[in-house]
Amino acid sequence: MLSFVTTAVLVRVAGPAEAGQVFFAQSLATVWFLVWDPRMEDAMQHFVPAAQRGGPGRGTRLYHRLLRVDVATGAVATVVGVAVAIAVAASGWLPDEQGTFLVLAVVAAGTATPSGSASAGYALADRLSRLGRIRVAMALAGCLGTLLALLAAGPSGYLAAGAVSGLAATVLLTVDACRHMRRACGVPRGGVDGEADREGDGGDDTRLPAGLVPFVMKSSVTASVAVAAENGVSLLAGLLGGPTLVTYLKVVAAPGRLLASVVNPVSAQLHPRLARARAGGRRAAVMRDALRSSAVTSAVGGAGVVVAVPLSGPVLGLVYGPAYAALATPAVVLMAAAALRGTVVWGKVLPSALGRPGVRLAFVTAEGLGLLGVLVVAVRSWSGASAVTAAFAWGSLCLVVFSTAGWFAALRSLVRAMPPPRGPAEPSRDPSTGDSPP
Repeated sequence: MLSFVTTAVLVRVAGPAEAGQVFFAQSLATVWFLVWDPRMEDAMQHFVPAAQRGGPGRGTRLYHRLLRVDVATGAVATVVGVAVAIAVAASGWLPDEQGTFLVLAVVAAGTATPSGSASAGYALADRLSRLGRIRVAMALAGCLGTLLALLAAGPSGYLAAGAVSGLAATVLLTVDACRHMRRACGVPRGGVDGEADREGDGGDDTRLPAGLVPFVMKSSVTASVAVAAENGVSLLAGLLGGPTLVTYLKVVAAPGRLLASVVNPVSAQLHPRLARARAGGRRAAVMRDALRSSAVTSAVGGAGVVVAVPLSGPVLGLVYGPAYAALATPAVVLMAAAALRGTVVWGKVLPSALGRPGVRLAFVTAEGLGLLGVLVVAVRSWSGASAVTAAFAWGSLCLVVFSTAGWFAALRSLVRAMPPPRGPAEPSRDPSTGDSPP
């Protein structure tokens, strides 16, 4: 929520054109890391509990191994990305100030790459409430630092402060998550980085769990496509319509993103519940949790839209400036789309919790391509940033209607495809492999 405050101040201080350059640079940096970030968090929540059943500390060992891969990949991608950004800026392809924005945006995005894996550690250790408190404190500190840097040094200070606060947050979350993982799952003999404990069942926990690499690839691509859909819109808007259109789209999407920030934490709470229900073959529990979350989030989203209808114009004018009050209608339309998407918030985690990450990949790919197509049609069919923004908003709402209907249809199919509960006489699967039925 506090990120909207800093965005509003940036638009006020820098104006729509320069703020659009900042958003464009951030979108480019995000697209760069979409390729390089392995996004281990879904794999951690799926495979670490199975590894833990093989003995004390084995889940901790696997978590640390995956975390190290995430950190190392992010560090390499950041160094290479900065080098590429400097080369692009030096070549003269971008204005000098835009090149500076791009370098800082790459650094800021790179510092945040391991944060998802750190958050998964809190979920595995059943410490999500602590994660929430830490994030609130870090958001307050980061917001204050970013505002001071923005007022003192303009957009460059805004991006530099984001890099510093992102690095501090990542280090803090990673260290704390590892500590709680050791407390919850134990430390294997020889320490987390020592020789694997082979005593007892004769297992070999130096091997990666069976199926982990394909699972990581599917979940990573899914997460990348989901992020690319949002940032690809800003990137394409900058290429086709210029920085002012980028700013307009950012402004009208703000109410919907605010609503999503309220609803999305539900998926983090659902993920471990759904995974445990799947492991026990409890189809009714999966269906019940999904539908209950839909009832709650639909009520929250509906109330938000009702409140936004009369207030969006005055609020946009107050926050961003009087000129932006005219964007009230597309802002409400995109908020309605966010509310509708929130009714299937379980779709973010249900496929991976059930061992079917490819299902979400299909959905986010279709919706992402649809959003880009809607933007292209809007730019080519209407003139002026305001008209294009309104057309994009209505097209996005229509797209989300079809996507939501598809998710409810997929829910029934996914639950019916779950494996039945194991009988008491059925031999258990080898816990050291972390394998799971399709």
